[in-house]
Amino acid sequence: MFEEDEDSETPSERAFDYARTVALSDGVFAIALTLLVFTITFPELQGVARRRLGHELENRLPELFSWALSFAVLGLLWLRHHGFFRDLRTIDARMARLNLVYLALIAFLPYPTRLVGQYGNRSVAVVSYAATVVLIGLVTGWMRIHASRAGLLPPSAVGDWRDHALIPVVFLLSIPVAMFVSADVAKWCWLLAVIVGLLMRGRRRSGARRRRRRS
Repeated sequence: MFEEDEDSETPSERAFDYARTVALSDGVFAIALTLLVFTITFPELQGVARRRLGHELENRLPELFSWALSFAVLGLLWLRHHGFFRDLRTIDARMARLNLVYLALIAFLPYPTRLVGQYGNRSVAVVSYAATVVLIGLVTGWMRIHASRAGLLPPSAVGDWRDHALIPVVFLLSIPVAMFVSADVAKWCWLLAVIVGLLMRGRRRSGARRRRRRS
């Protein structure tokens, strides 16, 4: 049924579907990035207690850490999602459904972010965050596999699977670390993975620019 509908679509209709899907995706990312700031609680001090403002802000450093980490994670995910959709030739019904599942997890991420900010020393909070990122990685892999098999991507856009597996694999490995070693160690593993992921992306883009200059 969906295949018949897709075959009957004109190029302009497919372009319209593509534009709507990308606009929805960017909107969800923008809202999720904005909601992250609300995971940082606001100190409410009255009278003489206002002198403790610096101390109260210091107590919120874990919340600031979880905000910064999630902003970096969502930023990296958006960059990869943007690059992936830029390479797509078109969007079919299955890709649209998979993208909705992906966006649902993106919209959910501020919730475990707040858990980590307030209960970052508890393994259950760290595991909930890591599990969410792992699920996002699994759906991302499913989208890329479908796009490759359905011919939605040109062969040159498939890329190296190791670039996309780094983040979900590190977050997956951090789950037993949080449960049996330390929740703090698991969070530092996340930070290292995000930094490496950003560096790898920058290195890959620099290499692509050099290849374009040579050609």
